[in-house]
Amino acid sequence: MKSRPSREDEWVERWTRSLRNLPLPGLRHGIGHDCAVLASPDRRLDLVLKTDAVIEGVHFLRSTPAPQVGRKAIARALSDLAAAGATPRAALVTAGCPNPKSAARLQAVYRGLASAARRWQVAIVGGETVRTRQLLLSVSLLGTVPRGRSPHRAGARPGHRLFVTGSLGGSWPHRHLTFTPRLREGGWLVGKNFPSAMMDLSDGLGADLPRLARASRIGFRIFPERLPLASGATRRQAITQGEDYELLFSVPSAKVERLRRSWPFSTRLTEIGICLPARSGFHSSGIPLRGYDHLA
Repeated sequence: MKSRPSREDEWVERWTRSLRNLPLPGLRHGIGHDCAVLASPDRRLDLVLKTDAVIEGVHFLRSTPAPQVGRKAIARALSDLAAAGATPRAALVTAGCPNPKSAARLQAVYRGLASAARRWQVAIVGGETVRTRQLLLSVSLLGTVPRGRSPHRAGARPGHRLFVTGSLGGSWPHRHLTFTPRLREGGWLVGKNFPSAMMDLSDGLGADLPRLARASRIGFRIFPERLPLASGATRRQAITQGEDYELLFSVPSAKVERLRRSWPFSTRLTEIGICLPARSGFHSSGIPLRGYDHLA
């Protein structure tokens, strides 16, 4: 199956083309990865940077309970840090407020932010307030990871096996607000040096896996019968729907049995496919390889 980049991917590539040759000493991973990873003055650690946003009418509804909006805003960004194997340290929050009525709602949103920040031990240290057409929250995170250990999207190779955590599909209308970012799992995987490439599933397996494959210059085959389905979800939904916030990662074949034996979490771990040479293309047994696209 041929799968061209989404319109969002194509536009991002155009927007950032002029930025890609700017000198930045110490940059390990940058544009095109879940997080930016930079060398820090501490020789033991790299710095991990991530920004993410939730917008009313796109990521949540006007009827969504305000504390859940705040929880989701920080959990989305933490999911990307999980894919980098990082430990979160601090956050900046920009709040977009349309009117005084929304300002009162934002007070409850911040209660959700504060509760989530305490749970995942993130210090919210500042931010900004702007006037917007609809309510929005943008969260910028700083984390750390052992130096040189953070995986990215470009490390998968033919023969490596593809895994996901948790279950896929059916995230709306509830799980996209209550998911747990896989920080413990991501940190453990990186600490044990299992992933050759890793990212989180925010736009759907059918959109995110091709991104990993293009970055790694490989093909792949998904085995739909192996997909770990959320309750009530179909295989098509598990591939094409977004907002799962699970980890997708590749593992060299020689490490697979050790991974299975040593996995210490109650979180489900499922092998869903295999990496192929680039010339083999992308295969998903006829299920469309697509997901959420902001610019479609």
